[in-house]
Amino acid sequence: MVKLIRFLGLVSQSIFLQFIHLVGLLAFGVAAACGWFRVKSWSVPILGVAFGVAADKFFDVTDVTGLLDKAEKANERGGFLVVVYVIICFVGYLVGAYARHQYGQRFAAPAPAPKAPEKKVEEKKVEET
Repeated sequence: MVKLIRFLGLVSQSIFLQFIHLVGLLAFGVAAACGWFRVKSWSVPILGVAFGVAADKFFDVTDVTGLLDKAEKANERGGFLVVVYVIICFVGYLVGAYARHQYGQRFAAPAPAPKAPEKKVEEKKVEET
């Protein structure tokens, strides 16, 4: 249990660092757009792996490494960074899908009210005598 809590703390610190570097925010935004436009959900892990590998290989993230030393050391491992970006993309996809759902409910045309059944008025026949 303690290891799980420590792992979640490390992942949250790493997500915070990735958002500071704006690469995590970019991944979140792209995943939210995928959720909004109803892209297939199997694209989320692919997107996370692509951003994780790109962040590991191409982006220099040493400008704020003094903030969180343990998270910075964990980010040096490529596999951990891929896990972090998969989590970021998964949450972003859910946020985009939820936002589309709420937008559709808010601006959908209301259903017309059902009509009340009409009562037949019986005409009284007047007998002529």
